[in-house]
Amino acid sequence: MSSKSKRLGSLADVFQAEKLEGTIRKIRLDKIRPSESQPRQERKKGVEELAQSLDKDGLLQPILVTKKPDEEFYTIIAGERRYHAASLLKWPEVECKILDKDAKETFRLAIIENLQRENLSPYEEIEAMTHLKTSFSYTDLELGNLFGKSRSYMTELLGISSLSKEDLKICKDAGIESKNLLVQAASAAKKGTLKDFLEKFNSGELKTVKDAKTFNRAEEGGLFSPGQIGTKIGSEKPTVSPYPYKIVKKGTSVIISTENEDFLSELHKLVKKEISKKFGK
Repeated sequence: MSSKSKRLGSLADVFQAEKLEGTIRKIRLDKIRPSESQPRQERKKGVEELAQSLDKDGLLQPILVTKKPDEEFYTIIAGERRYHAASLLKWPEVECKILDKDAKETFRLAIIENLQRENLSPYEEIEAMTHLKTSFSYTDLELGNLFGKSRSYMTELLGISSLSKEDLKICKDAGIESKNLLVQAASAAKKGTLKDFLEKFNSGELKTVKDAKTFNRAEEGGLFSPGQIGTKIGSEKPTVSPYPYKIVKKGTSVIISTENEDFLSELHKLVKKEISKKFGK
């Protein structure tokens, strides 16, 4: 089974486990209102195509709505595109299932329904999860349990929200549609290298998540970032480097020499770290 099938199956299980009993009846369209906290931003995307389908086959699944006793209108939990399509067809009424859910549960069900139908973009999913976390005080672990995801996945996903709205828009306009690439973009932003990250993405130098991780690891290298280390002195193809150095092997010793004290200090730390990592202390 593919990972996509597993994900949809998990969400479907969560959705079914909600025990969505409710009264099913037809409600006039002028008595129904979209939710203000609908997770999908592009609410009317593909509505014309859906209207053609409704006109041909009818409404195959009722719209989920809720209504407080003191309210005049029903609020959509799931099925807003079906509502807009029915409005486009000028239907006077539409079949609905009426659920008794509070705002917290209403928003959560809307997210589940949209994720199950593959209707949320990464940006919409991030905004929706952030809303659940900040407005309803869910922890990363609780959110993971609600949506069949690990806590680490949710923490990583919510880490993208560290990007400002302006930076998120820039990433979206650049065509970054992968959650994993957005995670790496957020990591670059924390290091102050988002501009370089996006330039490389736009130029085609950075295409995959592996490329993005390599970029961020290089940026973490400080003095050892690409372009800062030159080849050893005497090389046939030396690169221009502010930190020239020389490596000499004598018997059982390796001697690295440089006139830059800062570079030498960083080199010492790096060698200790890498030797410890590879060969143990």
